[in-house]
Amino acid sequence: MHVYETRARLDAELGHVKKWMRVGQALDIAPTLLRDVAYSIGDSLTYWWDRTPTVATPDMVGSRRYLSVLAPIDGSAQVVVAPKAELSQTVAYSDLDDRERFEAVDTPVVTVPAGGVLVMDEDEAFRALPDPDVAVVVVRVTVEGYSFPNK
Repeated sequence: MHVYETRARLDAELGHVKKWMRVGQALDIAPTLLRDVAYSIGDSLTYWWDRTPTVATPDMVGSRRYLSVLAPIDGSAQVVVAPKAELSQTVAYSDLDDRERFEAVDTPVVTVPAGGVLVMDEDEAFRALPDPDVAVVVVRVTVEGYSFPNK
């Protein structure tokens, strides 16, 4: 998990890499687009925006081929993030939607400030919490290519 308190911090660290430049483009344009409609930039990412009560799930969700990115727009969002290895799987991985589901846990809760960016690695599962009710951009970006220096 990587928490960037601001978009500028994300851009400073990863903004020189094409897929992360595209994430920045998605974060910039998403709030101007229709709510709960998926869009894509190239073949490396999909994105949409919605309110946290809609994005929230009762279980933890993980992916293998895409990193999940959450960026609150109009307030701080609460997200639970945990390593998949520490969770009990409830629904096996599906190659069709690149998701696997795990039993929900309550901690640790990560607070992502408005204008911040949270990136979950492929070895983690997450669930956005419905409260507080804020607008959030969700981006799914391929794990292929440049990743994080500490990985």
